[in-house]
Amino acid sequence: MTRRYSFLQKILILFLCGVMIPMLIQNVVYYRQTEANIQKEMLEKIDEALDDKTEKITGELGGILSLAGSYYNNEMLYRYLDLEYGRDLEYLIQYQEELRRLFTESSIYLSQVKSAMAYTDNNTLFNSSYVRKITDPKDGTLGETLSYLNVLPLGTDGNVLFRVAHEDVQFQKVSDSRSVSVLYELNHYRQYSGYRKLLRIDLNLERMEEILLESNLFDNMLLTDSNGRVFAAAKQYSNRGEMESFNAEEEEKDGKLVLSRKIQNFPVMLYGIYDPKMISEEFRQSRRLSGSITLVCMLFALVCVWAVAGSINRRLRRLVEQSEEIAQGNFVRTVPEEGSRDEFTILEKSLNHMSEQLQDLIEREYEARISQAELEKETNQAKLLALQAQVNPHFMFNALESIRLKAMIKGERETAGMIKYMAKMFRNILDWQDNIITLREEIGFLDEFFHIQNYRFEDEFSYEIRVEEQAYACLIPKMTLQPLAENACVHGVEAVSTDRKVRVEASVEEGWLKLKVEDNGGGMSPEKLRELKAMLNGEASAGKSVGLWNIYRRLVLYYQENFRFDIDSIPGEGTVCTIRIPAKYREESVAQRL
Repeated sequence: MTRRYSFLQKILILFLCGVMIPMLIQNVVYYRQTEANIQKEMLEKIDEALDDKTEKITGELGGILSLAGSYYNNEMLYRYLDLEYGRDLEYLIQYQEELRRLFTESSIYLSQVKSAMAYTDNNTLFNSSYVRKITDPKDGTLGETLSYLNVLPLGTDGNVLFRVAHEDVQFQKVSDSRSVSVLYELNHYRQYSGYRKLLRIDLNLERMEEILLESNLFDNMLLTDSNGRVFAAAKQYSNRGEMESFNAEEEEKDGKLVLSRKIQNFPVMLYGIYDPKMISEEFRQSRRLSGSITLVCMLFALVCVWAVAGSINRRLRRLVEQSEEIAQGNFVRTVPEEGSRDEFTILEKSLNHMSEQLQDLIEREYEARISQAELEKETNQAKLLALQAQVNPHFMFNALESIRLKAMIKGERETAGMIKYMAKMFRNILDWQDNIITLREEIGFLDEFFHIQNYRFEDEFSYEIRVEEQAYACLIPKMTLQPLAENACVHGVEAVSTDRKVRVEASVEEGWLKLKVEDNGGGMSPEKLRELKAMLNGEASAGKSVGLWNIYRRLVLYYQENFRFDIDSIPGEGTVCTIRIPAKYREESVAQRL
């Protein structure tokens, strides 16, 4: 058995399936896709940042090599280191005037240089800030007590070495115990080969630390030598004292991403450690917040939908019950809720109006049947009168023709003309077999009538007929305009003594044929006008206005309620009668019959 759901249940199911579930799916897909895109963008950014750091550190180390190269080609340095000094004072003078200035001026503008020092086995020298004498300058220890030493050549000629070391006992305790240096054997000038000479330039590790700390994209950044010893790091690893070892695999086991770059021409590796969990954690918090807000919004929306759908369901059920009562013949009415102006209120009012109309139509059906019986009676009576009027019509024509000839013989041509128009009018009435004629025929008949009225009023009467070309072919019941024109002449302009005017107009407007008869006569009093309108509405008897009543009844017979008959009158100014009926043509009537 198929389960039937109420309107409220259907709305809730629709809200659940059409709003809540798609919104949840959309949020899940959106956050996952967004997180993936951000992770991808972050990887691209950290890759670019690592390249930038690699280029920067390469430039810093390259600057040290350039400085070492300038010392390597400085002949004065060779000369002073190779010279045998007889007295200490002589050396001190040379040191203060030349050697000290040489080392200070060359490295003062390079922030990556921590210190520069020359080593030699020339016994005539003594140790100073920039020169130190040792037995074997080529020994990588350089006379220091080291717990860690890593010396690797730079290039292929063996003259340049890269040294990473940790000294157990610091020299005069004026520097950090770890050192990263470039060693350059000074053998460029053969004439100064009396003693072995070596140049050492130490890297400023604080400068390296500053460069690593410039980027905040990484969880950590560090520099290691070829053995994986960390000699500079942004955080976690110590930048002072003994150097720790770095293991990329251990970092990757913790879910971190390790990116590496080799510093060009140096046995140095740059590592960037990135933790993707940071982005995931931020998104997790964002998802929690967004999920909470979404849940609150959905609950609020659910309450609103429940309230609105409940109200709609209640009113819809009331409309259904009302419809069932109307279907059973009980024309009940409901009272719309106060203050509401929505579609249900309109539907309730429409249903109430329909209920009233149905009840009214049922009541009017009996009246319509009675009216139809009366119309049929009047029609039969009219047919009888028409038959009676047709008795020996030739006698009337012959009589009028005899009178016209008599008037012609006596020279009364104007009287003869009026009799001719009278005969033509009578002939048209008898010849009109159809009750529906064209407006052109009606206007022709009306023109003959106005000729007779012109004769009656002599020069004190004028008339005007204005008909649109399109209106001539329209069909109307015969003798529709003539009674109106007759009333305008008999009851209208007759009340004035001069300048009597009657105007007839016909036009087609949006599918309607508009007929208007207007006079400038004495008009009607408001009481008389109300009586006429009450008569046309069926609220009073015809009285003396038989012509208007006949016109109105024939329009009802032909058009039911699909027409308008208006009368406007102002005392002392005239009367206007206006009829609006559907614009129909003879071709249309033929098509309908076929």
